[in-house]
Amino acid sequence: MSKLWIQKFEEVRKNPNDYETQELFLKEAASILDEIFKHYDKFQIKFHQDDHSVEKAIWMLHLDALDTLRDCIWLLKEKKHRIVGKLFRDVTEVLDLSILFWEERDKDSPNLKKWYDNKTIPHSKFRKYLKETKGELIFEQSRNIYSGLSQWTHPCYFTLKNSYSLGGKNAEMLIYDSHSNILILAQTISQYMWEIKDLILYFLSNVKRVGLIDWKEVVAFLNKTIHGMKFV
Repeated sequence: MSKLWIQKFEEVRKNPNDYETQELFLKEAASILDEIFKHYDKFQIKFHQDDHSVEKAIWMLHLDALDTLRDCIWLLKEKKHRIVGKLFRDVTEVLDLSILFWEERDKDSPNLKKWYDNKTIPHSKFRKYLKETKGELIFEQSRNIYSGLSQWTHPCYFTLKNSYSLGGKNAEMLIYDSHSNILILAQTISQYMWEIKDLILYFLSNVKRVGLIDWKEVVAFLNKTIHGMKFV
């Protein structure tokens, strides 16, 4: 099992050159996402275009998140990390929306109706749900996470600086890493992987929560693929 699944961010930051761990993570992550895709692929030609059910909405949202995560893994293999950062918030919004729809399924969800009517459901709706059902602390945690992810979508100096290394006199001059693949820092790639790891685990928790596919079959595969973590 890749240690990256259980490492804290500081460990990843301090050991950026653990290439074996990174390569194993990419292999395991791709394998897991491909397996989940097979389960969701069973719903092909199952939903009518006029079906406005919560199950159909979640299937579509989960497939969107799943394909984005699979693309992220491929992009990191190719060291094309910048576009990956811009997708962090996108995946989170999609998964949060699926939770909102699922939790409102017995309440004649107005948000689901609006969504099927091609209206955008702002992330604030999900945070409002958290505040009302999970309390102020969980609400604040979600808002802080979302705010942090927004820095990748609307780049601040810190996130853009991740694409630069230092060189020149006293190694204090900025060098854009796309100038050459050899300039892309190991610590940059490892930090992106750590973020993707969190999103994959969040996606798996969504899959389990809504029960759209057979979770027992998924668990069997996960425990076979990631030996150091116990999924139930």
